[in-house]
Amino acid sequence: MGFDKQVCKELGVTVEAALREALKDSGFDVTLAGGKFEALEFVMKVKFTFTDGETRAHKDYREHAALSYTSFPPDMLDATFSYGRAGDAVTVLGWLPNRPKLDILLRVNGKEKVAPSAHVIRAYEQSIKT
Repeated sequence: MGFDKQVCKELGVTVEAALREALKDSGFDVTLAGGKFEALEFVMKVKFTFTDGETRAHKDYREHAALSYTSFPPDMLDATFSYGRAGDAVTVLGWLPNRPKLDILLRVNGKEKVAPSAHVIRAYEQSIKT
């Protein structure tokens, strides 16, 4: 028996749940940030953030949307709306300026994902029209 993708995924879910439980009401949030494995070793990356603080992506979005020459709607930050083929509810968490193609950070089903800003803006504008 050794580590494979399925074992690492199951272990990651268990570790994340245990860390969330241990850190609840502490002011920290925890998410898995990937990892790597070999037959006998699994290295997991874990990201800790303050729950009451502003992330870099959130701050970057807020500042960029305030500029007159951008197409970013200021109201879209922290907004929840339907996006994608499956129509999942997404929440906009921020902007990633160093990622020119997939530059919007989203939370989908409790996980962070990235998407192109033009598509996200279009979906947001459609959601506020209805």
